[in-house]
Amino acid sequence: MRLLRFGSGLNHCGSVTLHTRRLTLRRFSRADTEAMFRNWASDPDVTRFLLWRFHTVPSETREVIEYWLSQYHRRDFYEWAIVPDGMGEPIGSCGASKVWGKKGVWEIGYCLGKQWWGMGYGTEAAAAVIDLLFEKVGCRELIAMHELGNDASGRVMLKCGMQPIEGKIQLVRSDHGLLRCRVYRISRAQWAARCPGQQFGAEPAQP
Repeated sequence: MRLLRFGSGLNHCGSVTLHTRRLTLRRFSRADTEAMFRNWASDPDVTRFLLWRFHTVPSETREVIEYWLSQYHRRDFYEWAIVPDGMGEPIGSCGASKVWGKKGVWEIGYCLGKQWWGMGYGTEAAAAVIDLLFEKVGCRELIAMHELGNDASGRVMLKCGMQPIEGKIQLVRSDHGLLRCRVYRISRAQWAARCPGQQFGAEPAQP
């Protein structure tokens, strides 16, 4: 895969639908409220490594989805529902946000319902988003973080070609208190040399 050349700006495309070998990554809808609440948002085992606490009622989940819906008009907003082929409802989410103060650097994040841990879905979804952000958007570098002790999330990052920044521990405020997180990164040049898109076959859906 050739390394695309970009100017000073990024070619944002928003949360376009992505297809991988086993998954569809699409925008959330209000109809996803119950599935999101049931499959991961209400599970403390899932949210203990995230920035927010588990939801106790579906209205909390609906509020989050309503916010995402209000942002989808922005071409620099990236948040996807992870939907396995043939299932029809999301089992997790994957997104990306700008790292402020660092030009062309974005952070990716993901979470999956506990029932689907260890099946490679997190790696497949994250790799698709990485492909999009480097190949289509033109990001210079991507980072990701996980709380110390969440080794499974670190393995996802490694499988996507990211490497930990030696000695870098980031303190992050969350609803659980202050988290100590390990930081991983991958540059566009490293991604292009690795060609993860050939492995996972992520392709934006045609409009």
